[in-house]
Amino acid sequence: MRPFLFALFPASLLTLSGCSSGKEVGDSSDPPDLHGGDTGDCNANTPVLTSVDINNGGVQTFDDGDHPTVGIEMQVEDDDGDLDVLSMYVWFDSVVDGAVDVSGDAPMAVEAWLFDGVDECTKFSAGLTMKPEVSGGLFEYNTRYEFAVVAVDHHQVASAPLVADGVTPQEDGSNGNAP
Repeated sequence: MRPFLFALFPASLLTLSGCSSGKEVGDSSDPPDLHGGDTGDCNANTPVLTSVDINNGGVQTFDDGDHPTVGIEMQVEDDDGDLDVLSMYVWFDSVVDGAVDVSGDAPMAVEAWLFDGVDECTKFSAGLTMKPEVSGGLFEYNTRYEFAVVAVDHHQVASAPLVADGVTPQEDGSNGNAP
């Protein structure tokens, strides 16, 4: 399987690089405990997704060349401040009806150290973007999909799913226009 690209951004939408590690598309195992099981005092609250945006992720370079991507962006808040490590799980379908089945393993997942070295319990909002390739594999060109996104915080507490829909780019990387 081909890896997908992702970018990180704090609530200010500043894109960071080199601060994270990703998983391959289709690898949906439980997120690792990146802090060795330390639960501290900030593990009581559930993260809340404040937005999910689906957009043209631009043309990105993969091992076999350049390909269009779909950008899946989430913003999340957590009252206990444990978003220094953040995971994103994504399910999707092509039936735009306001619901996506999240009962099985997520076909796409990414974990990231967002703010390595910050004091524990001090990161109350964050964002994460993944950019899976659109090339007839998981996604068809110029097709509307519905995405359910779940955020998982440092202590592996999961948010409720938030559903959004969007259109994948056309084969040349330009914006899709499917209804």
